This record gives sequence, structure tokens and C-alpha cells, in this order.
Amino acid sequence: MAGFRDQQQRSDVGWSDLGVRARRITAAAAAAALLAGGCGAYVWIKEQTPGARLAEACGGMLPVDEVLALTGTTASGFGGNDLDLSSNTYDVSPTVVEPDGLATVCQANDLSVQIESASGSRDPLGHYVFQRLDGPLPVPLPGGWSGFLVPDESGLPAYGDDYGKLGTSVLLDCPAWDRRHGSGILVTARLTDSDTADPAVRRGLVRIATGAAERAAQATGCDGDPGGRIGEVGSTNATAEHLPADRADGTCEGVTSQPWVLETAARTAPTESCVLEGSLVLRSYYGPFVRDHSEARYGEWDEATGATNFGAWGSADCGGALGDAVYMAELVEDSDRGLIDTPLTRSEHADLRTFAEASAKRHGCRPPEISTEPPVPAEPPD
Repeated sequence: MAGFRDQQQRSDVGWSDLGVRARRITAAAAAAALLAGGCGAYVWIKEQTPGARLAEACGGMLPVDEVLALTGTTASGFGGNDLDLSSNTYDVSPTVVEPDGLATVCQANDLSVQIESASGSRDPLGHYVFQRLDGPLPVPLPGGWSGFLVPDESGLPAYGDDYGKLGTSVLLDCPAWDRRHGSGILVTARLTDSDTADPAVRRGLVRIATGAAERAAQATGCDGDPGGRIGEVGSTNATAEHLPADRADGTCEGVTSQPWVLETAARTAPTESCVLEGSLVLRSYYGPFVRDHSEARYGEWDEATGATNFGAWGSADCGGALGDAVYMAELVEDSDRGLIDTPLTRSEHADLRTFAEASAKRHGCRPPEISTEPPVPAEPPD
């Protein structure tokens, strides 16, 4: 899936490099103001400070104090890092009529913030690698937010420039918006070249995403119910717990087909994971995170439930920004098993149903549609 740079290249409006230009003209103006002592020049310089520029970027939807803190920049521009700031708006799918101000994306030093509508999102999974079967598990956000964080603590080999970064996504439902008008607001914030093991960095990035979602809701007339202020956010290593299945009380609660599992806390993240070690990875995807935004309703498939040689799925109707949900049981990485020859066992299929039913209930969805018996995928055509 495309990363941030691909998104930038696809944009309909070119990027404007505000950072270098602003620093040059600010320095020149400062010198002139000192010589002239003019009040007008002082006001003009103040408008070019990092704080003022951030307040205008992305339609005024960035939480300025949090961005200044995370980028090591001061509001006045003195005593902190330089601010390289770029801002861009872009068009989404022609079938979605978004409110004024969406979609937009800003780059401030090593931080990028993307604000768009839920049903108009171009590639919400393009920033992450957790959907790889050997990838880190997304950490669900606390505070009543529908969101997750993916820290760089998995110990996996790099998958190129887009791998190994700190990323967070927040999904905010807008009850008065139908799918054609965006359904809700999706904010994705991504940080590169930082100490992602630092709790303050994780907390800062999440507060930027949630703050941007709240400001976007105010700016676009979204009457959604945001969560509370977020304190600490765990890391994958700290929150993805490896334990016996009969002790699971998070995303793996109630599964029985394998003796050991890897799980995270069970909240209302728009994507969740439960690993049945040595066997399957159970995942949920909601709204914009239903994978492979093709013409198919359920990501890669037209049918509400079924199976391929590599995994089985079911679905649920959730409405609003959560839209359709897909619940999957995928074979673990490097598995030599195929479901055509070795379909899910009754116990494995029961685990998929248990996982899907619990997740759907947490998210306020209708009961999921999943086959009553383990599905047997058809042989692929010659």
C-alpha cells in the first residue's frame, strides 16, 4: 500500500514549502524592523512565527501547543528547532462530497498529520505494517476514542522507508453525515526519526491526532462525541500480552483452539488483533480500514462471509463512520497450510465467531454474519 510520499505525489495540489521561505523572509524582516523600529513590521514578523504559521496550517485544525512540543519548536521561533512546514489540500473520491476544509495534510518537520473524511479516505492502511501477519499489533487508544497507535518496537526487519515509524489513527463518527458526505472524520498522524519508545512521544503524537479530530469536528460541523484527554499510551511490547488462552481477557477472550495467544486490551479501536500462536491471526477492520478499497463491499470480497485458501471472514453492519466491519481469520506468517486442503477446524471457526461477536458488541454493531460451519474455499480456476 502506498505510503505518505505516494499520497503526496498523488495530490491534486502541489506542496508549498513554507518553511525555508518563511525563515528567510522573517530574518530579513526582523533586521528591517530593528532598524526602522516600526510597529507594523513587528506585527508582520509576529504573524510569521512558528506558532502563528501552525495556527493557519491545515485550515486551523492542528493543536498548536502539542505540535510545537513534539517538533521541539517554540511559538516565537527563538530557542527551539526551525520549523519546516508544508500544507496541502487534496480531492478524495468523486462519490464523496466532503465539507469545506477536508481533505488536508500538513508536514511539520518529522511529523505529518492527515485529516480527511472516513468514507473518503484514500489509503488509511498505507502508513502501517501491522496488517502484515508478522507485524506489530496496534495498541488501542484509551479515553473513549476509536483509534490505535502502532509503535516501532516489534524488532522486525525494515520494510523500506515507511516501516518502523510511529503512527496513530483516530476515527470520529459524525452522526449527521451519511456515507456520501464522509460518514465521519479520520485523522492519521505519523512521526519519523524520533524515540518512539519514549512515553512522552507516544502521548504527544496521540494528543495531536485527537486534538486535530476535535478541531476538525468544530470546523466542519461534525456533531460527533470525541473521547477524553489521553494520558499514557502503552507500547506494543507493554500491551500485547503473551499468555495462556484460558487467561485471556482482551481481544482473545474466549478463544480455545490454541493454548497460547497474543492479545491487546479490548476497547473500540477501528482495527484489532488476536494471535492464536502457531495457527491463526484474528483481525477486525471497521469503516475506512476495511482493506482493499475496491468495488467490493467487504474489502476484497463481495460476499458477507466466506473463505479463500489463505483465510476466512465474516462481516457486520455497524453504520456511521464504522460502516461495514470485516472479521478475519488468517494463516500465520510462513504457514505451509492452505484452507482448500485443510479448512478451519470447528474449534478455530468457533474462535473466529467468538472474536467477531465480542468485537461487534463492543463497537455497537449488529450481530456478525459468519457461516455456521467452517467454510471450505472453492478450488481456484485453472
